[in-house]
Parts: sequence; C-alpha cells; structure tokens
Amino acid sequence: MTINDYTLNEYAADIADEILRECDGDRETAHDMGYEYADGSEWAIYYHKAHELCQNCNTDNGEQFYDDCGPWEDVTYDKIATIIAYGELRARIEQAIDAKIDEAEAA
Repeated sequence: MTINDYTLNEYAADIADEILRECDGDRETAHDMGYEYADGSEWAIYYHKAHELCQNCNTDNGEQFYDDCGPWEDVTYDKIATIIAYGELRARIEQAIDAKIDEAEAA
C-alpha cells in the first residue's frame, strides 16, 4: 500500500473503529489505546515506512509532536522520521476517535 493523506486517514479511522469496539466508546481509554496502536504501527516502527509517510502525507501534527516532546537524545534522520510518523498517526487516530464519539453522542 502506498501511503497518502487519504489512505492514512482511512487507516486511522479503521484503528479508531477497532479501539472503540474494545473500550465501549470511553474517550479517555480510547485515546490511551490510540497511543498504543500508533506506537506499534508499521508506519512508526519501520524506517522506510516512516520515511514514506513523511514524504507523502501532511505531517504538521507529527512535526508539532516532535517539537513538543523534545529535546531528543541521539537523534538521527531515521529516528526523526519515526517520531514524526508516530506523532502524525497518533493525532489522526485521536481525531478519528473524537469524530466518531461526537457523531455517536449527537445521534
């Protein structure tokens, strides 16, 4: 699969659906699980996948995560890519969780 903003959003939405099924729609628990899913994602673990995500997707959220959580030790080009990819994916998962919970509450 080639990653782009559309496919990354779909991936995050699928993860959000799975998380919400597991935690019965509790927002705080869902966000905690979002961290775990993002942390274990191939897009945040493997350098080549992280670089692909950074190249093909908007990474504003990931870059903000990088800035907010630094300073980082032993930073390499590969590590920066995985940190940004993780931050971007986590933000999109949390956004999808919030949107799905808000939609369910409005219904």
